[in-house]
Amino acid sequence: MTSTSQLCRSDLFEKRSELLNRDARVVLSYERAKAIGLAHGITLHDTLHLTQKFWDMHTDPIMVLDGAASTLLTIQYNLVAGTLAQYAATTRPDLISVVEDILRWDVIGQFCLTELGRGLDIFRMKTSATLLPTGEFDLHTPLPSDAKFMPPTVPVKGLPCVAIVFAQLYVNGECRGPRPFLVNMNDGYHMCNGVTSKLLPPRGGSIPVNHALTSFHHVCLPPSALLGDLDKSNRMHRDFMCSIWRVAVGSLALGSIAIPDLQMSSYIAARYFQRRHVTSVYGNPSPILSYRTQQLPLLHAIAQAFVLRALYKWAIEQFMDKNLDVRVRHGVAACCKAVMVQHAQLANCALSERLGAQGLFEYNRLSNFYSEMRGISIAEGDILGLSMRLVADTLARTYALPLSTHPDGPLALHEISLFDEATETVASSSDFTQAFMQYVQPRCQLMVESTGHRMAHDAAVDQGVSQCLVDLYLINAIKTDAAWYVERGLFTRKAIVRMEEAALSAALPRLDELLAAMKVEPYVSSPIISDECWEEFSKTLPVYSSPQAEVPAQPSLLLE
Repeated sequence: MTSTSQLCRSDLFEKRSELLNRDARVVLSYERAKAIGLAHGITLHDTLHLTQKFWDMHTDPIMVLDGAASTLLTIQYNLVAGTLAQYAATTRPDLISVVEDILRWDVIGQFCLTELGRGLDIFRMKTSATLLPTGEFDLHTPLPSDAKFMPPTVPVKGLPCVAIVFAQLYVNGECRGPRPFLVNMNDGYHMCNGVTSKLLPPRGGSIPVNHALTSFHHVCLPPSALLGDLDKSNRMHRDFMCSIWRVAVGSLALGSIAIPDLQMSSYIAARYFQRRHVTSVYGNPSPILSYRTQQLPLLHAIAQAFVLRALYKWAIEQFMDKNLDVRVRHGVAACCKAVMVQHAQLANCALSERLGAQGLFEYNRLSNFYSEMRGISIAEGDILGLSMRLVADTLARTYALPLSTHPDGPLALHEISLFDEATETVASSSDFTQAFMQYVQPRCQLMVESTGHRMAHDAAVDQGVSQCLVDLYLINAIKTDAAWYVERGLFTRKAIVRMEEAALSAALPRLDELLAAMKVEPYVSSPIISDECWEEFSKTLPVYSSPQAEVPAQPSLLLE
């Protein structure tokens, strides 16, 4: 049992947030984020040194119960506390108390990096911080398009809010590159002087976060607001990437939320498939789980949950290995995020569709899971952008990712072939950039996902994941580019179908065992998993009826 297995049954999490208005939902998400963080007991040491406790927090099933809470939590603990902890442990011991306040949720922390008009081109941000003769800084947003985009900086819950704001540092008229500044945003009730936050409408399909546009009008900052020094650097871009290194941590940590996402979605779907019956061609009631159309996406999702847990364990070891080039470590995080989000999104879509109309409702969670994972695919490194950068660096031989531990396996051969084809394409062209943009760039995400598939399969085999689950994972990865395997003569289409059938037949009898092993049952609140849950849920629904009508007793839903 995890440290939150009781918390998820508290009133804080039993409350059905979809019935609340936006403001109430936002406050509830902050309260949940705080409760999760305190339950895990994350300390300055944990966030600074990225202990196992830090990584484990992100795969706790409670993280998918409220996507807004998990967003707030990762901003608070990883981006803000993590960034400040690095300075607190070296040059700025005065920040220790600030970090501790953030970890206790006495202060809300935000991370203002991306600008509305820049997107991924963050190095060329326009927000400026000009050194004044007094030693103070003038923080300013020149144009509306230069506003910081997304961080929820509006006042909430009466708690003061600070933010790490990135701005171009100007000294004596000279731009010295983007630097982080610690800025007071609001006191929990009112915005600080010169700071404006425009509340954006909610994102579609997900639990609302108070996403906003934040701008600054000649805000005077004390000298201590600057995190770092004033010195001009001769490696400005690399120093900037070092200052936002917690984004790479977030790529791996946020991507890992796909693991409890897959666990929860497959558990909900499995119990519904077992409960939901239809009349068979023989006239007898039969659970829809008896159909291959339900079994295939379900068992593939379960297999991916187990395999991705092995991948996550391996990736953490790689990411924490300081003997590796930091770009290699970031590359591993990018591959993991790409493949984790890919599996979760395909599973959420397939399983949600097989719930029929029930899959559309927020109370059953799967449609929310899909929307929340869309946000994760963009946050802390957009997957497409990460993929293009990774492939470009690989083709330029800037660095090399860890090699396969099973180099003769089909996934390793597929990965090597895709990169060889891309290398040949750019090498045969007189213009590397043009060839890359025209022929390679559209395939970058597929290439990175192929590396992620190989890494995941290697990790699962090396860590002894059950063979039937490894086989299911392998088949699913092959099916993402089946044409290549057929083209190379490794498998025929019929052979792929038969391999999938054999793996599925081996895994299906173990369904209840596999569901129990995921240990997510206490976290599931979807009412469709049993007749009893649905009956209790139906009692909470508003009833519209004529005065003479009687509400019928709830029948068994065996043949609904």
